Amino acid sequence: MIILLISLNCICENLNFFRTLEKADMVFEGMLIKSDTLLTFKVINPIKQVSDTILVIYNDKECPYNFELNKLYRVFIKKENSKLITGNCFVEKLEDYEEIRDYSE
Repeated sequence: MIILLISLNCICENLNFFRTLEKADMVFEGMLIKSDTLLTFKVINPIKQVSDTILVIYNDKECPYNFELNKLYRVFIKKENSKLITGNCFVEKLEDYEEIRDYSE
Protein backbone atom coordinates (compact mmCIF):
# COMPACT_ATOMS: atom_id res chain seq x y z
CA MET A 1 0.00 0.00 0.00
CA ILE A 2 1.37 3.43 -0.95
CA ILE A 3 0.17 6.42 1.02
CA LEU A 4 0.24 9.80 -0.69
CA LEU A 5 0.73 13.03 1.21
CA ILE A 6 -0.76 16.13 -0.39
CA SER A 7 1.18 19.32 0.26
CA LEU A 8 0.08 22.55 -1.44
CA ASN A 9 0.54 21.80 -5.15
CA CYS A 10 2.48 18.59 -4.52
CA ILE A 11 1.65 14.96 -4.22
CA CYS A 12 4.42 13.12 -2.40
CA GLU A 13 4.80 9.39 -1.98
CA ASN A 14 5.24 8.42 1.66
CA LEU A 15 8.49 6.44 1.34
CA ASN A 16 10.89 5.37 4.05
CA PHE A 17 14.49 6.61 4.12
CA PHE A 18 15.98 3.65 2.25
CA ARG A 19 13.37 3.73 -0.54
CA THR A 20 13.86 7.48 -0.99
CA LEU A 21 17.63 6.94 -0.96
CA GLU A 22 17.22 4.42 -3.76
CA LYS A 23 15.17 6.87 -5.89
CA ALA A 24 17.54 9.83 -5.40
CA ASP A 25 20.60 10.50 -7.55
CA MET A 26 22.46 12.24 -4.71
CA VAL A 27 21.90 12.52 -0.94
CA PHE A 28 23.60 14.52 1.79
CA GLU A 29 23.04 16.07 5.20
CA GLY A 30 24.04 19.69 5.52
CA MET A 31 23.28 23.28 6.43
CA LEU A 32 21.71 25.90 4.20
CA ILE A 33 24.19 28.80 4.06
CA LYS A 34 22.72 30.91 1.23
CA SER A 35 19.30 31.17 -0.35
CA ASP A 36 18.33 33.19 -3.40
CA THR A 37 17.55 31.86 -6.87
CA LEU A 38 19.70 28.86 -5.99
CA LEU A 39 20.26 27.11 -2.65
CA THR A 40 23.81 26.79 -1.31
CA PHE A 41 24.50 24.07 1.25
CA LYS A 42 27.54 23.24 3.35
CA VAL A 43 27.75 19.44 3.16
CA ILE A 44 28.30 17.89 6.60
CA ASN A 45 27.59 14.25 5.82
CA PRO A 46 27.72 13.02 2.19
CA ILE A 47 25.50 9.95 1.90
CA LYS A 48 25.16 9.12 -1.81
CA GLN A 49 27.21 10.36 -4.80
CA VAL A 50 28.35 13.59 -3.09
CA SER A 51 32.03 14.51 -2.93
CA ASP A 52 31.87 18.32 -2.71
CA THR A 53 31.85 20.25 0.57
CA ILE A 54 29.57 22.95 -0.90
CA LEU A 55 26.60 22.17 -3.16
CA VAL A 56 24.47 24.63 -5.12
CA ILE A 57 21.08 23.23 -6.08
CA TYR A 58 17.68 24.28 -7.43
CA ASN A 59 14.48 24.21 -5.39
CA ASP A 60 11.69 22.59 -7.43
CA LYS A 61 9.48 25.36 -8.88
CA GLU A 62 6.29 23.28 -8.78
CA CYS A 63 6.86 21.78 -5.36
CA PRO A 64 9.44 23.86 -3.44
CA TYR A 65 10.59 23.23 0.11
CA ASN A 66 10.56 26.19 2.52
CA PHE A 67 14.21 26.12 3.64
CA GLU A 68 15.53 28.22 6.54
CA LEU A 69 19.07 29.62 6.65
CA ASN A 70 21.54 27.96 9.03
CA LYS A 71 19.27 24.95 9.61
CA LEU A 72 20.25 21.32 9.10
CA TYR A 73 18.61 19.16 6.44
CA ARG A 74 18.83 15.74 4.85
CA VAL A 75 18.52 16.53 1.15
CA PHE A 76 17.69 14.06 -1.61
CA ILE A 77 18.53 15.29 -5.12
CA LYS A 78 17.36 14.36 -8.59
CA LYS A 79 19.42 15.28 -11.66
CA GLU A 80 17.36 16.79 -14.48
CA ASN A 81 19.06 18.22 -17.60
CA SER A 82 22.36 18.66 -15.71
CA LYS A 83 20.59 20.56 -12.88
CA LEU A 84 20.55 19.33 -9.29
CA ILE A 85 16.99 19.68 -7.97
CA THR A 86 15.32 19.06 -4.64
CA GLY A 87 11.84 19.89 -3.40
CA ASN A 88 9.17 19.44 -0.80
CA CYS A 89 8.96 15.68 -1.31
CA PHE A 90 12.72 15.20 -1.09
CA VAL A 91 13.85 17.00 2.09
CA GLU A 92 13.90 16.16 5.79
CA LYS A 93 14.66 18.87 8.37
CA LEU A 94 17.02 17.74 11.13
CA GLU A 95 16.69 19.21 14.60
CA ASP A 96 20.37 19.10 15.54
CA TYR A 97 23.72 17.53 14.78
CA GLU A 98 22.84 14.44 16.83
CA GLU A 99 20.40 13.40 14.10
CA ILE A 100 23.20 13.19 11.54
CA ARG A 101 24.12 9.53 11.15
CA ASP A 102 26.78 7.50 9.40
CA TYR A 103 25.11 5.51 6.61
CA SER A 104 28.31 3.98 5.25
CA GLU A 105 28.47 0.23 5.20
